[in-house]
Amino acid sequence: MLPMHPDLEKLKSLQEVDAEIHRLNDEIAALPRRVAVIEAKLADVKAQAEAHKAAIKDNELNRRKQEHEIQGEQQKISKYREQSLDVKTNDQYKALMHEIGFAEQNIRSAEDRVLQTMVEAERHERELKQTEAEFKTQSADVEKEKAEARQRTQQDEKELAEWQGKRAELRQAITPTVLEHYDRVVGVRKTALAEAIAQKCSACHVMLRPQKYDEIRSNQQILTCDSCSRILFYDPAHEPAPEAPKKKSKRKKSSEAEAEAAEEPTTADAAATVH
Repeated sequence: MLPMHPDLEKLKSLQEVDAEIHRLNDEIAALPRRVAVIEAKLADVKAQAEAHKAAIKDNELNRRKQEHEIQGEQQKISKYREQSLDVKTNDQYKALMHEIGFAEQNIRSAEDRVLQTMVEAERHERELKQTEAEFKTQSADVEKEKAEARQRTQQDEKELAEWQGKRAELRQAITPTVLEHYDRVVGVRKTALAEAIAQKCSACHVMLRPQKYDEIRSNQQILTCDSCSRILFYDPAHEPAPEAPKKKSKRKKSSEAEAEAAEEPTTADAAATVH
């Protein structure tokens, strides 16, 4: 088999190089995004920790406020009890007892609120410890991810420079008009070459005319698909194996033999024919 057309061979290499460059560029772009996702999650954990701290502070202020109200009500009760010793009438005494009862009710309500505040404070303290532990762990993960991303990016950029050098060499060695067609198809189709297999373009799966398929199989010309405009090449290693001839079944052979026997004249028939 004759060697492949020089431009066709270089175009195949160029497409492989372009694919690797595209992969490296995608990986380089993806690494910062991956770190950003982790950092965003870390920021959420930090915000949760700050929210718990703020809630603990608010609970403390609220608890002090309730305790101050309790002290105020207790002072009122003391004052009312002192005043009850000097009252002259039963109505005045009842009025002071009513005020004492009202103050005691306020104290009980305030004490309930203090208790609820303490329960909430304990919950926030507990969740704050969990959140801070998670923040510490994720901070370490972020730093590790950043270090790996920097290392991977440096390696990718080094490889990218090497592949871009190979790309430049290949492009210089390809016929300009062929290269223009390659670039034009890449801009539209993402890939500019496709293999011809079983008389079809492997990219768009459109059937090729027999004569054109034979010409493509020689790999001696730059030929394109009439449908997608990709440059076509042929690899005999990928050609489907020819189908094996179908064997006749025993039943079919028996039927054919019986039919042949029925067509042959018997001895009596043959004698009758002679006479």
